[in-house]
Amino acid sequence: MLFFLRSPFHFLASHSVVVLHVVGAKSGKQYFIPVSFFEHDKGLLTCVTDKPNIWWRNLVGIEKIKILFKGKEVQSKIKIEPENFDYIFPKLNALFTHSRIDGFFGKVGYKEGKPIENDVIAATKRMVLIELDFTES
Repeated sequence: MLFFLRSPFHFLASHSVVVLHVVGAKSGKQYFIPVSFFEHDKGLLTCVTDKPNIWWRNLVGIEKIKILFKGKEVQSKIKIEPENFDYIFPKLNALFTHSRIDGFFGKVGYKEGKPIENDVIAATKRMVLIELDFTES
């Protein structure tokens, strides 16, 4: 996926996938994690992952991260929110409203084109919110 997203054909997937450059906190090993995103405003992205996926813990306490966004590497501020339901819920609801693919992976059903609220509530409890901001980079 990384090779594809760095290629001239990145436009086929980069409208919905960003790659996070994660460095292992203990090992120092480099990982490139593709995640889907929702762009709230230009340069403000929301991503999620399931809490049991432990890779996100390497991002706790980090202020900036390299990302591959639409074929270009950029520096981004990063914020990880694993617990605050009231903060996470509206952002996940917006993500699932925007993308049924993310809804599928979040185990969210839809009724009349909108995410089912109880499904979004359940997803909010088991997912970690990752916010990226490269508006000032």
